[in-house]
Amino acid sequence: MAKRITVGSASVTIGDGLQKAIDRLIRESAGEVVSTLESIGDELVHNARSEWYKNVDERTGRSGRGTEYRLEVRGDAVRMVVFNDAKARGKGKHTNWQVREYNYAYYVHRPGPFSRKLQALDAEEYSRLMSYWREHKSLPEGITARAMTDSKGRNRPIGATKEVENPKHWDGKNLWKLLVIDVSKRVIASRLVALDKALSAAGKRLAKGA
Repeated sequence: MAKRITVGSASVTIGDGLQKAIDRLIRESAGEVVSTLESIGDELVHNARSEWYKNVDERTGRSGRGTEYRLEVRGDAVRMVVFNDAKARGKGKHTNWQVREYNYAYYVHRPGPFSRKLQALDAEEYSRLMSYWREHKSLPEGITARAMTDSKGRNRPIGATKEVENPKHWDGKNLWKLLVIDVSKRVIASRLVALDKALSAAGKRLAKGA
């Protein structure tokens, strides 16, 4: 699998052959550090992907699958960056109110405490709806329809749904912060000893000119 390597402000996606050469070069100078960073990245990506749709409903699946990590080389430092590459077009504060493509996963929130959702009617509910429609030529309160004319041009509600309490109602918090930023603090804290040992080993190797 190709990886993205960032050096300073330049970023490039490299193929398997060049990737192996760069990986070997980095590992020769700071192999333990890189391995520890990769293990942290793997854990954070796995956690975000596995927990994402326990908090929100899946639609396209892009935001849940989009979490990845990359290694960045900046000067004499190597760091691991977790990111999400799921994109959508829209506008809001994050796009300066201009319609453009943006990485939307960073703005996904789990439902708030009063969240509602639309649910399809079952057969009995649909039968009652049609009876009401034939009598009143309107929809009862709390019912919406995707269209009011069918494919044959007849006036009747199509794709009727009712508004119900969202079973995933929660606290409305930002999902990226909860599943990546907050979790990363705990994961990194649990790996501080391993990181310290890795840095010490890399420092000794460099001091010997290895």
